[in-house]
Amino acid sequence: MKTLATILIAGTALISAPAIPAFAWDSHDNGGSGAEVINGQVNLGPIWSQMNVDVAHVGGSVSANVIAVGNTVEILTMTDSKVTNTQVNKGSVGAKLNATVNHVENDVWLSATAVCNAADVSTDPNVTDVHSIQICKSPDPSAQVNAQVYNTGGDVGVGATAIANQLSVDSNAASFPVDNWQENTSGMAAIVNAGIGNIAGDVSASATAVGNSAQIVQYDTGGH
Repeated sequence: MKTLATILIAGTALISAPAIPAFAWDSHDNGGSGAEVINGQVNLGPIWSQMNVDVAHVGGSVSANVIAVGNTVEILTMTDSKVTNTQVNKGSVGAKLNATVNHVENDVWLSATAVCNAADVSTDPNVTDVHSIQICKSPDPSAQVNAQVYNTGGDVGVGATAIANQLSVDSNAASFPVDNWQENTSGMAAIVNAGIGNIAGDVSASATAVGNSAQIVQYDTGGH
């Protein structure tokens, strides 16, 4: 079990980015020379995801998730690493879920997520050097859920999340410099319109809009 030695969190909130790996690098033996990863992503076009759901009389659970992402990358290395990440999004990004759900035996989970830029870097070496630049200039990043949920036997969860820039970095390297720049000039919008009634379990609803978010974690290096 790794022990957390250092946790640095910047930004207004930390939200889990969609698990959509756009790029992954994994090396167990690189001849001792280490890894140099350079990722550059630019999105200029509109990214739109929409789902219209009408569900009734279900014996189990119901889950509907809509995700729209401008740029996303997942980088994994097992050697000394230098990572340079640049992500620029200028296209509109939107996710919308319209759902009517009635007479469900168990749980109902409904969500919409819109992200301009997301990066996840995880390394397990002696030296990790990360330089990341994320710029969101999208016209209107938005996540919206319109839901009518009635007569369920379990829990109900409804949520909308809109994020401009998100970075997550973790390493157990003793040398762990991180240079992070996040710039957002977009107006983020997270909207939930919900009618919910006759629910046997718990009900939760959330709407979260985040400009810039970063989490940098250094694990215990064991005194090395």
